[in-house]
Amino acid sequence: MKKSTLNILVAASEAAPLAKAGGLGDVVGSLPLAFRDQGCRVVVVLPAYRQALEQIHDWEFAAQDIPVHLGRLHLSADVLAGDLAPGVKAYLVRRDEFFDRSELYGSSQGEYFDNQERFIFFSRSIPALCSAIDFQPDVILGNDWQTGLIMALLAEGALPRTAGVFTIHNMGYLGLVPPNRTENIGLPEKYYNMEGLEYHGQMSLLKAGIVYAQAVITVSPNYAREIQTPEFGAGLDGLMRSVNERLYGILNGVDYQVWNPATDKHLAANYSPRDLAGKTLCKQDLLKVMGLPGELIDRPVLGMVNRLVAQKGCNLLAEAAEKLFALDLGLVLLGTGEESYQNLFSRLQARHPNRFGLKLGFDQMLAHKILAGCDMLLIPSLYEPCGLTQMFSLKYGTIPIVRATGGLQDTVIDPNEGHRPGTGFKFDRFRAVDLVRAVRRAVEIFQDQTSWQAMILEAMAQDFSMHRSAKEYLAVFEEAVAARRAKKR
Repeated sequence: MKKSTLNILVAASEAAPLAKAGGLGDVVGSLPLAFRDQGCRVVVVLPAYRQALEQIHDWEFAAQDIPVHLGRLHLSADVLAGDLAPGVKAYLVRRDEFFDRSELYGSSQGEYFDNQERFIFFSRSIPALCSAIDFQPDVILGNDWQTGLIMALLAEGALPRTAGVFTIHNMGYLGLVPPNRTENIGLPEKYYNMEGLEYHGQMSLLKAGIVYAQAVITVSPNYAREIQTPEFGAGLDGLMRSVNERLYGILNGVDYQVWNPATDKHLAANYSPRDLAGKTLCKQDLLKVMGLPGELIDRPVLGMVNRLVAQKGCNLLAEAAEKLFALDLGLVLLGTGEESYQNLFSRLQARHPNRFGLKLGFDQMLAHKILAGCDMLLIPSLYEPCGLTQMFSLKYGTIPIVRATGGLQDTVIDPNEGHRPGTGFKFDRFRAVDLVRAVRRAVEIFQDQTSWQAMILEAMAQDFSMHRSAKEYLAVFEEAVAARRAKKR
């Protein structure tokens, strides 16, 4: 594919390393760099969270008091400029009453009450921002419900030569606006029906993105198929089937400059397929950091790095935990999320202090240490659009144990699928007994170190580079731009 000359604006609610709550932040933090490397001019726009302002202290004012309507309110925002990476500008939309908060979306007690208004405001700022910074995008890439409204604004006539492409990272979050707050969206009445944003009496900002974008991307081929079914479509499966011709499943990629055990500065020792000795040192270091006994060095140690929510299979892990510990293994968990799960795992850790290491919160360094120091990584998700953690773990030679759903199905090869030695273990049904059975299979192979080492090497040989993803995105962008401009003629 030849180099692209597209001007691309990526709008998102998070982008690593500036502000991150999950995998969306990792993708938005690295995909623009891959676009840059393909010859594009790229800017990334996100809210001016407190977390982002603290990451870079020398933000410059790119514009002040740009007009932003929120329903009947005539508000304004400032635009701050900095660098996401060399050659990739980052712009922050600043209005402190919306974004100067301790977390991005909410606390352990729940989401912020005004999240809909916060991201309606953010979405509605984008056309004025483009004018203020003198940037004419060929494409705006929106991400999840927080930016879905941008696609409707483009359809309404904002930025007439700009195509809208919308990525669904998680269909489970619909961005619902109740009837008494619908006027804050600020669209003409014709948008508030079943063909537009209406969803069972409310308005869905995710649906706005799907209906009005020139193209819709989701983050793995398998998830693109799943969301066209009632089980995974969150009530929008019919809509997804209707947009099938402009729906693309593009597997997320990994930034191997960040996630590479051969160069990772967070690790006690680096290692590579040619010399795996450092992985044992990483395991020793992890046991020490988590306060677990050194005798676990010879036993399987499982890790889990996830948000503590139902989607990630937290209840499944809790139900299976006692049977897992009966397999004489260790478990390390890093995550933050719903208070009920935080309390549940705290009680479990108190019962098994020599087998279970727990850290509640977000700790980037510890996440790297877990991915390198564990033998296996648990991802027992109810559903998983793509998942990045399993891709990270493969590169680190930490064997993933996953439920066969979404991108987990696309990226992990089970030995039982006939591709030996395989790269991980899968289970189909969302049941604790099936999770335990998959872990038991992994433990049995772990006891045969020759077979286990072969599996590690096969896992580390997998390539999920972000540059592969970027080329597929750009092909979609070119079609979307052509479709948008043909429609405007």
